[in-house]
Amino acid sequence: MNLQRSAQPVLGGWRLGELGGVEIRIDFSLLLITFFVAFTLATQVFPRSVIGISPVAGWLAGGIGSLLLVVSILWHEMAHVLTAQYYKLPVSRVVLNILGGQAHLSREPERAEHELLIAAAGPFSSLLLAVFFRFLSFLPGLAGLTCDWLSTVNLTLAIFNMLPGFPLDGGRVLRAAVWGYMGSYRRATQIASRAGQVVAALIVLVALWMFTTRGAFLSAVLIGFMGLYLYRLSYVNYLLAGGGKPIISPSKMSVRRVMRFNVPILEPNLPLAMFVWRYLDFARDQAFPVMVNGTLVGMISLAEIVHIDRLEWGRVKVGDRMIPRVKLVLLGPEQDLQSALAALDHADLNHAPVYEGDSFVGMLNRRDIVYRT
Repeated sequence: MNLQRSAQPVLGGWRLGELGGVEIRIDFSLLLITFFVAFTLATQVFPRSVIGISPVAGWLAGGIGSLLLVVSILWHEMAHVLTAQYYKLPVSRVVLNILGGQAHLSREPERAEHELLIAAAGPFSSLLLAVFFRFLSFLPGLAGLTCDWLSTVNLTLAIFNMLPGFPLDGGRVLRAAVWGYMGSYRRATQIASRAGQVVAALIVLVALWMFTTRGAFLSAVLIGFMGLYLYRLSYVNYLLAGGGKPIISPSKMSVRRVMRFNVPILEPNLPLAMFVWRYLDFARDQAFPVMVNGTLVGMISLAEIVHIDRLEWGRVKVGDRMIPRVKLVLLGPEQDLQSALAALDHADLNHAPVYEGDSFVGMLNRRDIVYRT
C-alpha cells in the first residue's frame, strides 16, 4: 500500500493516494457522511449505551468509527477492483462517495457474467466484514460497541448496494441479467438506469416521510441527498447509453458496421518489445493478425503477453505467444453480429479476423459489438 499525503482537490474528488496501483480519491459527499456518523455516534449512540462517557471520549470513538466506515467502504470497492483485474479489466481509480464509492474501470466488461460477478463482489465483501465485526462486538466497552455498530453498517451497506438501481451494485446485477437475456448492452444499461431513477425517487420519498412523520431532520437530509445523488448518476448513465434512441438488433447489423479496417499485419518473428511499442501502446484493446507470405498463421493481443516479464519482451517473438490459426474463428463482413458473437463465445475469443473471400479485410472486436448494440 502506497498512501501519499496529497489532498489537492481534483476532478472526481481529493486524491488520497494509491492502493495496489489504483488511485484512491474521496468525494466531498463522503466528508458529509463521515461527519454525520461521528456526530451521531458521539452525541447519541455512545451516550445512550455507555453511562458517564465524557464528550471527549465520545467524539474520539466517533471519529474512529467514522474512519473505520471509510475503510469498510474502501474494502467494498477493492473487492470490485480485484474481481475486475481478475478478468483483465484495468481499473483507473476508486472514488469514495456518499453512496459508498465507484471503481472506475478503463473499459466495461465484455461479458454479462463478468459484469454480474464484479458487481456482486462488493456486497459479498461487505457481508464478510459484517460477520467479522459481529465477532469483534463481544469486546468490552466502546470497542465492542463500535464493532457492533460497524457490523450493522456493513450489513446495511451490502443491502443498500443491492438495490436494483444503476449504478448501484444491484443495478449492475440487473444490467447483467437484462444484458444476458436481451443480448444488448446499451439497452440493458438504459433499463437499469431507468430503474436507478425509480429507486432514487423512492429514497427521496422515504426521506420526506422521515422528516414529516418522525422529525428526523439530519437523517432525512442525508438520505434525501443520497437519493438525489443517485438520480443524477442514473440520469447521466441513461444519456450516455443512448437516452432512449433506437437500438439496432445484433441480428440486423452486419460485421462490416463495427469491424476495424486497415489493421496492421504482423510477422511471427517480430519481438514483443517492438510489437508493444509500435502497435499495442496505441491500441491496447485490439488484436492483430499474424501472417507469413499473406497466409494467416495466428493472432495476438495484450491478453497473450500480459503475464510475460517486460525484461523478456526483447527475446520473445510474436510467433511464440500468438493464438495459432487452428484456434481462431474467421468471419465474413456481411455476417450478422449475433451469429458472430455466438461464434466468438463458442471459441472463447474476444477477437476474430474478417475475410472477404480469400482477402483479409479487418478485425472484429467483441467490445465493439457490445458497445454498439
